[in-house]
Amino acid sequence: MRRFISVAIVSLAVVLGGCANRAADPQAIADETTRGVYDFDFNRTTAHFDDALKAEVTRSSVGELSNSLQALGTYHGLKQIAADPEKGRYDYQASFDKGTLLVRIRLDPDQKLAAYRLVPEGTPGRS
Repeated sequence: MRRFISVAIVSLAVVLGGCANRAADPQAIADETTRGVYDFDFNRTTAHFDDALKAEVTRSSVGELSNSLQALGTYHGLKQIAADPEKGRYDYQASFDKGTLLVRIRLDPDQKLAAYRLVPEGTPGRS
């Protein structure tokens, strides 16, 4: 009987552990979103947006951003340059053939993007 209870407790712990909220990878979210913009893929661009941010974005605005990114050449990925996990804020440098720009994101408590900004290098301010 003790063995059965022990096995049941271990099984329950495994099941509950599998259901636990895993922390999002902010860089992966920022990269996937940036690749969505670059490829002019509206659904991939907005896949991680919270409802408020989704309401601000249009296919036209994604198209304009996509054109701007395409003008920089091939997208090579992100490098983290700042992080404030307690506030959910992360800054990345996006590399392209012809230059770089800042990608600034803010994650809400549900690990959704509450802010996503593409900022030309050297521009002050925070998302």
